[in-house]
Amino acid sequence: MLRPSTRRSFYVTVFREAGDPHAWAWEIRRKRRPLGVRLQEGGFRSYQAAQIAGRRALEDFLNGLAMDVPSQV
Repeated sequence: MLRPSTRRSFYVTVFREAGDPHAWAWEIRRKRRPLGVRLQEGGFRSYQAAQIAGRRALEDFLNGLAMDVPSQV
């Protein structure tokens, strides 16, 4: 598992999509430094749906990072 400080470095933001005022999207971001890539998905019909999907994606992303961290034995 990632150290708590690493997990707190990432967060999800939810916003309305520019092309469709009724569609919502989420994006994973990192505090202090940009990620360098965009991790986002859109087309959700409510803020809550986008928020739930974004939180799940963030958890999957962080779990994937935890598997890539070499163990310090």
